[in-house]
Amino acid sequence: MDKKTYYVNVGTGEVLEDSTALNYEFEISATEEEFDQLQELFEETDNTSQASYATSWLPWSVYYSNETNQEYDYYLTEVYRTLHRLGNEQTKRHIESMNILKNGV
Repeated sequence: MDKKTYYVNVGTGEVLEDSTALNYEFEISATEEEFDQLQELFEETDNTSQASYATSWLPWSVYYSNETNQEYDYYLTEVYRTLHRLGNEQTKRHIESMNILKNGV
């Protein structure tokens, strides 16, 4: 399968082919299947983010005791793990400098 270059903004969950269309953070090369998998991870991250908002205002709720928060963290980490795997050298170095990936890559 042929790989295409994509530009990613994690904050907005956007993955586009045009580098001028958004203020991107990372550059990756992905097949159509890898692109689809990344899109699914962004969707899961968004879904769990919205679900965790409902409990975020509860002062007695501890962040990690909430299963939804744990799911959000999991999917966000998987997004960064995928970006690291598909990214160019600059993308890989940036993600490694963030120390977001537990137990290596």
